[in-house]
Amino acid sequence: MLRITKIFESAESVTLKVEGLIVTEWVTVLELESTAWLQEKRAVQLDFSEVRFIDNHGVEMLKRITSEKLRCLNCPPLIEEILKGNEDHYE
Repeated sequence: MLRITKIFESAESVTLKVEGLIVTEWVTVLELESTAWLQEKRAVQLDFSEVRFIDNHGVEMLKRITSEKLRCLNCPPLIEEILKGNEDHYE
């Protein structure tokens, strides 16, 4: 299961708290939510502090949509290791 909650919004940016598992069946949901905000010309921060697992589909999606306007924050150590292949865009 994946839960996405908006925890901050301004005219320039939005922060979304992502909780649960970023796996095949939920990757599209996260991608659509993220790209909708990006299309509004807002910076997007994804708070991954409550993400427990991300599969290859999730990693590939994040690599595909990552830009200077999308950042993943508060990644647990295991998730951070999984995402290291694109570390310039993750904190």
